[in-house]
This record gives sequence, structure tokens and C-alpha cells, in this order.
Amino acid sequence: MRSLLSRRAAHPFAGVLVAAAVVAAGPRRAAAQGSLSGQGFGYPPGELSTRALGMGGGIAEFDPVSPINPASLASYGRTGFAFQYDPEFRTTQVDGRTAHNTIARFPVVAIGVPFRQRFTFGFSASTFLDRSFTTQYPDTTSIGGQNVLTNEAIESRGSISDLRLGLGAYVAPWLRVGAAVHRLTGRNRLVTGRSFADTTQFGAVSDSSTLSYTGSAVSVGAEVTPVRGFSIAGSARRGGRLRAERNDTVVARADTPDRLGIGVRIDRITGASISASYARTNWSSMRGLGSSTLDARDTHELMGGVEALGPSLGSTPVILRAGARRRTLPFGIDGAQIRETAYTGGLGLPFAGGRAIGDLALQRSIRDPEAATTALQNVRERAWTLSLGFTLRP
Repeated sequence: MRSLLSRRAAHPFAGVLVAAAVVAAGPRRAAAQGSLSGQGFGYPPGELSTRALGMGGGIAEFDPVSPINPASLASYGRTGFAFQYDPEFRTTQVDGRTAHNTIARFPVVAIGVPFRQRFTFGFSASTFLDRSFTTQYPDTTSIGGQNVLTNEAIESRGSISDLRLGLGAYVAPWLRVGAAVHRLTGRNRLVTGRSFADTTQFGAVSDSSTLSYTGSAVSVGAEVTPVRGFSIAGSARRGGRLRAERNDTVVARADTPDRLGIGVRIDRITGASISASYARTNWSSMRGLGSSTLDARDTHELMGGVEALGPSLGSTPVILRAGARRRTLPFGIDGAQIRETAYTGGLGLPFAGGRAIGDLALQRSIRDPEAATTALQNVRERAWTLSLGFTLRP
């Protein structure tokens, strides 16, 4: 009996087709994936440095560590190396049931190397989309006309990374420009399993599937300071082909999402800087990588924040930051797009004579379905993200 059941039960768990079937079941999709933000190909952290995250992303178009606008590389000044660690503590509620997830991310590693005074090479590796979750939930399945209690488990590990090689140029005191090439690469490993309450008659079954992704893009950007204390920056990314492969065989093709962004920065107040930015990303170009049910949508993002000198620790000044971000997420659920509102704060602490900077940021995210259907009225997600960044400038 056990071996026969194992053969019968293994069929529903045929690779990624099983996960697609499980997560397509109405409101259970959010429970199965353990999050609203992890739908589709995953959650986009935003490719923001700890400093930019603490300002709500408002300074993203001007920040040389955030791999968004290649023109900002010209602001490095001297060689710099930055990395960060961003754990997220996520809680998702579905019809009174609660799922908790902790996701460890290293979202940005970047280095900038100036040469010939006016130019700066930059290389970065950042998280483009993260699809990491683990969740379990009880269910019933019909076997031989009898309902049997089961425990369903789904685990996903993986992400798509953005490897960027850029060049920024200081053209004049009022103008910086830049260009970059991007290589997208990554993999997702999905494991699905089913165990039975009656272990004397039924054996547990599981299956796994791994998909690899490769893609390309190019980006350009500029930063203009028409008057002292006021700057405007903008960037554009043009996506190339994006492929999904299984066992070295291409199974789907699409395009890397295009992106347009613009930002403003005001430095007219002594010891303070105010910035804001807007971005639109064409995530719908990824639809070809998924099934016909993939709900991929273009997104809009509005960010703003402030940075100011705070009190000193001895002779070391403390930099204080605060901001907010409002955006929609690229992959929807049950016909509803997911919106995210985030409130952020942080600080920076220079040391070693300004040759090193430690940054800390905390983000509170509120994620809900827009225009929720009846099935999604009781679905919501809340998350805390702690970002620890370190920049070395020898």
C-alpha cells in the first residue's frame, strides 16, 4: 500500500508544476509562499545601500554605492568598498493564520576605483529579485475516495543577482555622466513535499526543481547641478534578453525589465540634505518566463528622505537619516497588485579619520493587496528590515 501511494502521490509534485498549482489556489497562494511580497519571481529589495535605505531611497539616483545611476560613480572621490547585511523579519496573515519568515540578504556589494582624476570605474553585485521562503500548512487530499489529513511544505531558495560594471565621468562642476553594462544571473531551487498524519499507511513524498536565469541590460545616467545647492539626476536602463534554463536547456525567454528614474537633491540648508526620487520599472516584460497565470505588472515608486548632522560622539559626528517609500510590487495575486509603504530611519558613523563609515538603517514595511477581492480581504503582510552597512575608503 505504501509504495503504491508513493507512486500516486508523487505525480502532483512534478517539479515546479506542483508549486504553480499549489500557489494558484486563491488566498492560499499567499499562505503557501509564506508572503505577499514573494509572489512570481520574488521580491525586489530595490538595490539600495544602507545609507539610501535609511533615507527612504530618496537619494538613490545620487548614491554611488546603490547600483542605479552610473553617473553617481563619479562621486566616489577616492577608492571605496562597501557591503551590507539586511535581514528581513516578515509576518504574513491569511484568514487568521500567521506565517513568520526570516530572510537573510546581502543585497549590495560595491567597489569604486577612480583614475585619471575625472573617471571612476565601479563594480557591484546586488540582489535584483529574491525568492526565499519556507512554509508549511495543513491540508486534506482525497485518496481512494477517502479524505486524508496531510501537511504540505514548500521551500524556495534562490535569487536573481545584478552584476554591474560601470564608468562615471566628472565632466564639469555642474555635470556628471555615466554608463554601465549589467549581467543578470541566478537560480531558484524549489522543494515541495507532502507528509501524512497516518504514517503507518502512507509515506511522505517530495520533489525538487532548479531553474537558472541569465540576462543582460545596459544603463546610462546623468547628474546636473544648475545652481548651487540644487541637483537633478536621472537614469535609464534598457533590458536585453532574459532566459530561464533547466539542466542547460532553455525553457523560457523574456526581457530584462526597463527602468526610468529621476531624482532631485537640495543642499541649501547647512548640515542637511533633502532628496526625492521617482522610478518606473517595466516588470511586465518578464511574463514570458512564467506560465500564462503569471501576474507581472509595471511598477511605480516614489521615495523621499533627509540626511542631517546630529550630535557628536566625542569628536565624531553622527549622521541622522529618515525617509519614506511608496511603491507597487511587480507580481500580483488574484488579479490584485501588491502595494508597499515603508518608513525608514538610520544613522551613519564615520571613523578612522573618515576613511571608514558604519551605517545602520531600520525599515518598517506594510504590504497589502490593492483593490482586494473578497478572497484577499483578510490577507496582509508586515515586515521589519534591519540594514547594516560598512564602507571603507582607504
